[in-house]
Amino acid sequence: MKKWQRINALAFFLVAVFAAVKAAGIGFGSFESPGPGFFPFWLAVLLAVVAAVYYAAYRGADEAAPPRKYWRLRRPAIAAAIMFVFLQALEYLGFGTATLFLFVAWLRGVEKQRWLKAGLVAAIGTVSFYVLFVVLLQLTVPRGLLI
Repeated sequence: MKKWQRINALAFFLVAVFAAVKAAGIGFGSFESPGPGFFPFWLAVLLAVVAAVYYAAYRGADEAAPPRKYWRLRRPAIAAAIMFVFLQALEYLGFGTATLFLFVAWLRGVEKQRWLKAGLVAAIGTVSFYVLFVVLLQLTVPRGLLI
């Protein structure tokens, strides 16, 4: 593991600890009646655990990895662009259509999956998200072309 990877793991751990302290400060609540800091607190705890495991598991890994080139930032840039377009399209196309396009664009543009796999995962993922957010959690989502 390179030095910058150890620094990243430590930075994520410190951010998680800071977030957990702040979330607990705004009202943790209880498991029966969670407060506004309940969900952020547990997300911060999860981030801290993942960062600690990452640091511990890869502490002695190979230091001779090749240096990162700038052209390798293409995939993260594509991912950021896809998320930006998704957020813009959500209001105009609605939750179902925008989410379907998000899945397809992500699987084709970032993950380089075949069209059939991208389409199947997109359809299943969109229906799953709809069931989770609209049916089970009863959240209001923007209505559009599909859902």
